[in-house]
Amino acid sequence: MLSVSRFGVAGAAKIFALRKLYQGTILMKFARCTLFVLLFFMAHSTSTDAQEANLDSLQTIAESSGFTKTSTSAEVEEFIKTASAAASHVSSHSIGKTTQGRDIMCVTVSKKPYAPGDDTGSKNVVLILGNIHSGECAGKEALLQMIRELGLDPDAKWLQKNILLFVPNYSADANDQMGPQNRPGQVGPDVMGRRANPQRLDLNRDFVKLEAPETRALVGLINKANPHLFIDCHTTNGSKHQYPLTYDIPHNPATAEPIRMWLREKMMPEVTKRLEEKGTSTFYYGNFNPEHTKWVSFGHQPRYSTEYVGMRGRLAILSEAYSYATYKERIDATHAFVSTILDYMTENAEFVTKMLDEVDAQLIETASVEPNRIQVSLSATPKAFPEKFKLKGYKDDQPHEYECEFVSDYKSLSATSLPWAWVIPADQPRAIDRLIRHGITVSTLKESKKLKVEQDSVINVKRSESEFQKHKNVRIETERKVIEAELPVGSYVVRSAQPLGRLAAYLLEAESDDGLVMWNFFDDSIAEGKPYAVLRLPSTTQLTTEPIAKVQQKLPISLDMLDGPTSLFARTPKSPKWFGETNMVSDQKWGRSVV
Repeated sequence: MLSVSRFGVAGAAKIFALRKLYQGTILMKFARCTLFVLLFFMAHSTSTDAQEANLDSLQTIAESSGFTKTSTSAEVEEFIKTASAAASHVSSHSIGKTTQGRDIMCVTVSKKPYAPGDDTGSKNVVLILGNIHSGECAGKEALLQMIRELGLDPDAKWLQKNILLFVPNYSADANDQMGPQNRPGQVGPDVMGRRANPQRLDLNRDFVKLEAPETRALVGLINKANPHLFIDCHTTNGSKHQYPLTYDIPHNPATAEPIRMWLREKMMPEVTKRLEEKGTSTFYYGNFNPEHTKWVSFGHQPRYSTEYVGMRGRLAILSEAYSYATYKERIDATHAFVSTILDYMTENAEFVTKMLDEVDAQLIETASVEPNRIQVSLSATPKAFPEKFKLKGYKDDQPHEYECEFVSDYKSLSATSLPWAWVIPADQPRAIDRLIRHGITVSTLKESKKLKVEQDSVINVKRSESEFQKHKNVRIETERKVIEAELPVGSYVVRSAQPLGRLAAYLLEAESDDGLVMWNFFDDSIAEGKPYAVLRLPSTTQLTTEPIAKVQQKLPISLDMLDGPTSLFARTPKSPKWFGETNMVSDQKWGRSVV
């Protein structure tokens, strides 16, 4: 208590007045602070409510047009921008540029901030692709719907176990080359994009050669994110059937068996069952033969996206909405299919992680010490499964079920054991460039060494007379023998004991039916009677090597490369341009750059 005797009456009065003033100032400051906090939270709440309302009312172009139109690339970007701004758990970034310089946008939906390559903790990464063939636009529109719905639900069950990456408009250039005849017979929209990119390359035939900038950007994303599951959304036409959507999984026997078997025996039967219960009938992708006795699937080669990702040791699923269903039905079916897959993936997240980790670990462990125990198929052919299936088609324009053989059980025609490593001469930088772009670990030899190696000699060469994707494909037959060879400094070394060891085998082995030989990377050294450029080290060897991140060596441009019988631009009417500083050649007609 304040003592009056100590300060006197006048002094005590002054002190009481000062205290009252001080208390009033504190109260005023407290009131101001409280008011500021209340206004902040009110503004934040109003802003959040406005954002949610904005996102809730956000429509895709398909929806706003009554399912008569599809979105341009600019409209896709605007949709993504709105969704990212309205939801803190939704973000976007460009994974690269298209042939014509458009951004290829990737949308990330995650409980916590994530950039490809970040540690995901216990969560799986799922990458979903739309518009690889831009006329097949139902996937693009369905994925945009899903991005919006996830933006409104930060606690979505899928996000508890997964990080979701959406690339809804992959072939953005072709998307904007819209016309009514780009997909003849397709039921809506009024106009749609084209199949090939401006280089006239089919992006779903480019996953070995990696010639399109779009493919390089996507594979770069795959290298960083290493997704546990990849879904590629298409639209098919083909033979008439009753399914609004069909699907498929990797066929290639070179894909690790646990991946193929789990997809075929566990995941896809359950997904099919659940979709049927919801009113969507579906089956594996295929077409009837003329007699309606067989249902035949597509190829097994890693040039296709899902076959490629499967060979990388990851789950991959093809989605094929049906061209003759209505545009809205195709979008709805794709949405339902991807959603059901994500449900199942979420329920089995821990198992998927464990299975894929074991696939990688077993490959690395075995290839490190006993690589010959691992057999890799190099070519395959489709056979019918033992049982027959009742498939929903039409007879005389009426629904009819046909009992069919399902021709999709790919059997190996030729195979090889893994070597401990492959050795590639220093004069093959284009081949090495592609291996590095695929994410395969490559080293250079720092000390020469004389070793016994396996060498394949060419005994037969088959060159295609016609072009496919601007290439005249090559197949060779070889015979293998053991020789003693001096491996010079600067040789490239690719060990098989790495997660992408199976993919490396398919790219490098001489008799692969979809490797670098097939796509002309070794044409300058292939001839009957000559040794194949790539040597094999069959067992563990002590080598002094150094890993590389890019090809250092540059070769001079020769006239044969520009105008020879196997030149890159043999059919180009205009002269190519050579950029000497980067050792790049550009085809001026299509804007194509080739290392």
